[in-house]
Amino acid sequence: MADKKTSGLKSGWELAMARLDKKEGPPAALSDGQKKALAEIDSQAKAKLAEIDILMTRKLAEARAKGDAEALKNLEEQKMTDIQRIRRHAEDDKERIRKGQ
Repeated sequence: MADKKTSGLKSGWELAMARLDKKEGPPAALSDGQKKALAEIDSQAKAKLAEIDILMTRKLAEARAKGDAEALKNLEEQKMTDIQRIRRHAEDDKERIRKGQ
């Protein structure tokens, strides 16, 4: 099989990265401080997600035990909303760090 570099064929990933480089420029190298800050954000997000899981699991179990379908549905929606909010906030914070803000 011919080598991709000599055949001129690129994978979808390579094409996407080339388009991204043209649009935004190549990704900047992260400093050690930025890497540490990104790791800290991940650590905090994981802790918050674990806290939500623990608290909501107990509340969901109580709602199941009572047979309260409406409360169960509301709690499940709240749990998903909280998880999405935490993840979105963490990604926003990480993006700010990557941009050097």
